[in-house]
Amino acid sequence: MDNETTVNKKSKLTKKDVDRAFLTWHITSHLTYNYQRMQAGAMATVMGPILDKLYPNNKQKIAEGLQRQMVFFNTEPRWGAVIPGITVALEEGYANNPDTIDPNTITDTKTALMGPLAGIGDTITQALIKPLILSIFLGWAIQGHVWAALAWGIVMFTYDFLVTKFSFVRGYKLGLNSIDKLLDEGFVSKVTTFLGIVGLFSLGAMVVKFVSIAPIYNTVLSTGSKFSLADVFDKILPKLLPLIVTLFAWRLQVKGKSASFVLLMLFIIGFIGGALGIIG
Repeated sequence: MDNETTVNKKSKLTKKDVDRAFLTWHITSHLTYNYQRMQAGAMATVMGPILDKLYPNNKQKIAEGLQRQMVFFNTEPRWGAVIPGITVALEEGYANNPDTIDPNTITDTKTALMGPLAGIGDTITQALIKPLILSIFLGWAIQGHVWAALAWGIVMFTYDFLVTKFSFVRGYKLGLNSIDKLLDEGFVSKVTTFLGIVGLFSLGAMVVKFVSIAPIYNTVLSTGSKFSLADVFDKILPKLLPLIVTLFAWRLQVKGKSASFVLLMLFIIGFIGGALGIIG
């Protein structure tokens, strides 16, 4: 019989206890930040009621458990919620089977997982989800729709809540096996690939909507007909110039140029083109 089955069989924690721990983490993960211990205060806040339930008449054990949570800790709070979920499971297992679980394992597990899960969470949330959702509502906001700002907040709160809930409960139910399960199933890889594809579609739409550059050079040919440079580009491919400008900026960044340098180059090109009456 594995540890997961043993812990569940002797469990002193109810679903209500776990849900309360999840909500506490969701609310406090960023409320007790400090540069000495980062999210350690949040972990202690989460584990306080859990330890009270596991050791109802043992203040010494409660104090020891809280001390384990006050070690430096910092991770991404949504996908990283797997860690406090695992911690709850380990503390429960240690309370039920103190001879089979080393309390140092609890601290070591948090320390070992906080970095990798921070990388995974930041990649999915900060680099993919937030820019993608923001780009959608930004278009409506620019058009003067005040509700877009409110809708953005609601959507992000819903995302935060559901992902944190999933990660925390997953961590608690599977214990140390939860990380292996997630990685073995290729979950993170599938999510990253999917969001990357959606992000490319979104980026294409943003280029068409927000990158504005048009040739304003017009002349009259000897035949008497008007020649418009804008019409030439539109016949080749609508929005071709915004695409070229975007690819130019991307190419500069691929070569390692800073964002400031890219903006300076675009400014110079726009200034010269405008002064010559070529683009506007």
